[in-house]
Amino acid sequence: MTLVLYLVVLVNNWYFALKKRSSQIWTVITLAFLFFVMSGAGPFYSFHADYDNYYRNYYTVLDRGILDNNQVGYSFIMIIGNILGLPFEVFRILVIAGCLWLLYRYVIKRYQVNANYILSLYMMYAVIMDSEQFRNWVALTILLSGIRFLETPKLADRLKFVAVWIASITFHYSFVLYAPLLLVNGKKDNKWIKRLVILSLTISVIIILNGNQIPFQDYIIAVADTRVVEQYLTTQTNFGFLIPAITHGSSVVLAYWSRKIIYAKHFGMPVDVLPGEPGYQEAKMRKRELTIANVIFWINVSMLMVFPLYIVNVQFYRLMRSLLLITYVICAKASTYIIRRTPNILFNLMVAGTALVWLFLDLIHRIAPERLLIPFFLENIL
Repeated sequence: MTLVLYLVVLVNNWYFALKKRSSQIWTVITLAFLFFVMSGAGPFYSFHADYDNYYRNYYTVLDRGILDNNQVGYSFIMIIGNILGLPFEVFRILVIAGCLWLLYRYVIKRYQVNANYILSLYMMYAVIMDSEQFRNWVALTILLSGIRFLETPKLADRLKFVAVWIASITFHYSFVLYAPLLLVNGKKDNKWIKRLVILSLTISVIIILNGNQIPFQDYIIAVADTRVVEQYLTTQTNFGFLIPAITHGSSVVLAYWSRKIIYAKHFGMPVDVLPGEPGYQEAKMRKRELTIANVIFWINVSMLMVFPLYIVNVQFYRLMRSLLLITYVICAKASTYIIRRTPNILFNLMVAGTALVWLFLDLIHRIAPERLLIPFFLENIL
């Protein structure tokens, strides 16, 4: 039943996405459906799911204390839930509702794009992983809610993003690796990101030649003195890094292609018009769209700085997976600007195909389908 409903919602969203006109009714229906399907994922899976760990940690957090681990933000909201006497099921439902609202308000609605287009792509893969990796999704929601602060060069906004980034780290320590986003801005060119990406890719080659081990790896593990760091850095991937390389590469290509389309749409049109002059509002809108396109493009490029980690441990692929939703924003905007039928079909096939590549490489190739993909549909409470 879940699978049938899922396909109905997905197909209807794609209908409005390809028609280039967003349906507010189907957007609300889809968000409500995602709320129920994410809430129903986990409790009755026939294997040990992440849900079991979240359940156990929730009821033992008062004994362990807020400083028991590095995720003090997540521990804090769990403690609040316990103090209020909320069962874990209710606590989780409330958090899911809050995260969906934040993602809609600060990612989908804020950028004024076709909501059905973004939700279609989100449903094709990412939502399945987000329903399983609950804490990572909460941290992601916090981070994406602050992306808007990267659009301006104002110091106050940059500091706000730093605060949002730190807040996300308190929910999942791996979000410290989103530090490259601190260099992102709304300019067309970003020399610092280019230089650091080249350096990172050079280091990646060195790591491959060094037997997939980071130079001075033992020293780093000794200094960090934590089991988690040791576990991540001592895992051998062989050629498993090709999975995040392909998926990350596809996101960069989509962001580049989309930005190119948006720039072509506004080519030769004024963007720096003073208030009160004719065409000011139109120019302001164009400048904002170009700024957002640059921000999203450089977000994808800047994260190539973590490429060396892909070689050490394939688990780091989730860093780029978490940014898919913001990448879909620029794809949705670009799609509306392609007038000719054939290029429009090719572009949308490329975008949808990329989502399917993520689905195949992650939930079929890397993780056995019976571990997560099948239970999500067949063992969901919904």
